[in-house]
Amino acid sequence: MRNRIDYGHLDGRHPYHRVGNGPRRLVVFPGLSDPLSGREPSRLVAELLANYAYRRYTDEYTVWVVSRPRGMPAGHTTRDMAADYAEVVADIGSASILGLSMGGLVAQHFAADYPELTRRLVLGVSGCYVGQRGADTLGRWSSWAERGDWREILLDSVAVTYGGYRSLVYPPLLRLVGDASVPDPLVGSDVSVSCRACLEHDTRRRLVDVDAPTLVIGGAHDHFFTEEILRETAAGIPDGRLALLGGVGHGALEERRATADATIRRFLRDRSEAVAQLD
Repeated sequence: MRNRIDYGHLDGRHPYHRVGNGPRRLVVFPGLSDPLSGREPSRLVAELLANYAYRRYTDEYTVWVVSRPRGMPAGHTTRDMAADYAEVVADIGSASILGLSMGGLVAQHFAADYPELTRRLVLGVSGCYVGQRGADTLGRWSSWAERGDWREILLDSVAVTYGGYRSLVYPPLLRLVGDASVPDPLVGSDVSVSCRACLEHDTRRRLVDVDAPTLVIGGAHDHFFTEEILRETAAGIPDGRLALLGGVGHGALEERRATADATIRRFLRDRSEAVAQLD
């Protein structure tokens, strides 16, 4: 059966893409790349999500990738963003939540504040606070965002996210194609607002309020969320479990996609081990 594809805006505020035909609901909160994107929802993006990013999920799930609102006010926190999401997830229906990087920060508050909407929670490359190296990077990005230096943020994000061939190939390619390859964000201020929200995020005292079974999955060498932070996050959630991907960092879910997808799908089916080291 061909994947069902849909895209547009929810409540007139949240851009979204919906892919898949499965009977279960999976709602994805994307990372900081979301406000950096210069794209409106489109069929092209939906096709990429259906046939690449979530192709292993669409037989079991209807996957909703839901962006945060455009034009967020100054001082908007990750908890405020969780409240924004609650309005649209209530319309979608209770679901498993997959928070990616910054989306995982928002998802922690979402699960704590809206347990009736959260069946299971996956925190992908995301912890309960940002480590010092990551905080230094986000501070840099915030300053660049205020000046509109989007290309500098993109190049730096590649350097701190990927290992292996991607760290060698992506930066020269980006420099080769030039500034035309880096579209301006739809709302530039959303990038600096997002950076500040990440820097201020700290849910160490809130993790105990997360009732949903939770999987924390990330790379053992993450630039933003160290192994220690990932372990602390999983340990602080009453029904939390950890899966560490060895040899990778913040790009773990992309660089080890097959392993990560298999681990997440097992967890969503309630077949996950409590703690795993995935080499």
